[in-house]
Amino acid sequence: MQNQSVATEQKKQTSALRYKAIGLLARREQSRNELQRKLHIKAVENGWIVDLESLLDDLQRLGLQSDLRFSEVLVRSKANVGYGPSRLYQWGVQYGLDRDLVFRQMQEQQFDWFEKALQQKRKHCGCALASSLKERSKQAKYLYQRGFAQEHIYYALDTHPDKQP
Repeated sequence: MQNQSVATEQKKQTSALRYKAIGLLARREQSRNELQRKLHIKAVENGWIVDLESLLDDLQRLGLQSDLRFSEVLVRSKANVGYGPSRLYQWGVQYGLDRDLVFRQMQEQQFDWFEKALQQKRKHCGCALASSLKERSKQAKYLYQRGFAQEHIYYALDTHPDKQP
């Protein structure tokens, strides 16, 4: 009788966590790692003993959670607001994504990182070329912090204002 009661309680706990997971996924895409962390916290807070791996496998099998879909959204959204490849990799690591998955998404979405760096430089620093070494250094540092590679930064800093992207 006690075993049946424990099993019933675990089913309720699993069901509650599934509901929480679906709510999180309804708001926005989540990586498996991120979702696991959030659900683990919820389970620990409530003293629940749930097989999270099995629950996450079920959500993945049903197509509710997908690292591929999450990486598509992450790469597109961050690149479109002016971040470069290095920062995209950093976010991928932060969310527990495989580096190759992030790389494939950047390849599939075919971003022109030179033009993205130029757009970001113009948005933040204006169209004119830097008039001093100090200003050029400041612009380069900004683009580097945004995740652009050295060749992207040089392109953005050296492109004359009359060249429009």
